[in-house]
Amino acid sequence: MAAMALFDYLLLGTALLLLLSVISSKASTQLGVPTLVLFLMIGMLAGSDGPGGIYFDDPG
Repeated sequence: MAAMALFDYLLLGTALLLLLSVISSKASTQLGVPTLVLFLMIGMLAGSDGPGGIYFDDPG
């Protein structure tokens, strides 16, 4: 049952990052900022040095 809870949290985190990416893509046209810059900011916040704490270089 613990493996299922872990999968649920991973799925929720992935869904939230995708939703945030879609929202930032729509907002980039309104703000006049390139979409890539907003995607990089999301990655930096979600990464190991940001509050997200996801280590992209350690898949295991």
